[in-house]
Amino acid sequence: MIIRLSELDTMRFGIPIATASLDAQDEILSVIKWCESKQVKMLIARCPTDEVHLIQNMEKMGFYLTDTLVYYQCQSIINNINPALDEYSWRLASAEDAESVERLAAKTFHGYFGHYHADSRLNKIDADLVYSSWASNSCKGGVFSDVVFLICQGKKIVAFLSMKKNDSETCEIILNGVDPLYQGKGLYTFLISLAKKWALEKKNKQILVSTQVTNIAVQKVWCRHGFEPLKSFYTLHKWFSK
Repeated sequence: MIIRLSELDTMRFGIPIATASLDAQDEILSVIKWCESKQVKMLIARCPTDEVHLIQNMEKMGFYLTDTLVYYQCQSIINNINPALDEYSWRLASAEDAESVERLAAKTFHGYFGHYHADSRLNKIDADLVYSSWASNSCKGGVFSDVVFLICQGKKIVAFLSMKKNDSETCEIILNGVDPLYQGKGLYTFLISLAKKWALEKKNKQILVSTQVTNIAVQKVWCRHGFEPLKSFYTLHKWFSK
């Protein structure tokens, strides 16, 4: 079991929020007691989808499903970067790009239905801002990312992708998006190629990436790049009345 207070969620929604990763060995009552001791208002919990009995017990204790997350992995990383498109260039982001990437993420995630949006007790505008703030912080490095790739048309940033090393052998694609006006032009495929090139340079043996199970379009791109399904998780929320 891993449980912690979420500084970003707490700041965004204005209430104490915690996140937890649970498995079959975890005691749900212990998790609830921990949240109560920390005066947590809402808990975001992730559980493997094959732990059916654990999830059923959680539902009996007031948890409810908000999304299903699927992970893919690429273990045969090949540097098959596509030629740059004539109209576009790419570069690495810096802290000075944070505001522009934040605005781009606000556009790319508009209408995105994640677990925050699935919770009727959370403000939908605040839910949108979670992703744009996340993208902005990613440009500043630290715990959010190790690198952010940008695709530009002239000086305009039209797509981004952030990555982070999990350990000496594994890195993960964390957050990415393409301006809706520039979708369907191969930019996302190019970003995945850049991610694979970076992973090779860092001598990683595996790349992870995740999305909602309903997000079929990006999963098709991953499959074309040699990614395969790895594991899946349910996201459940629980609110505390006190």
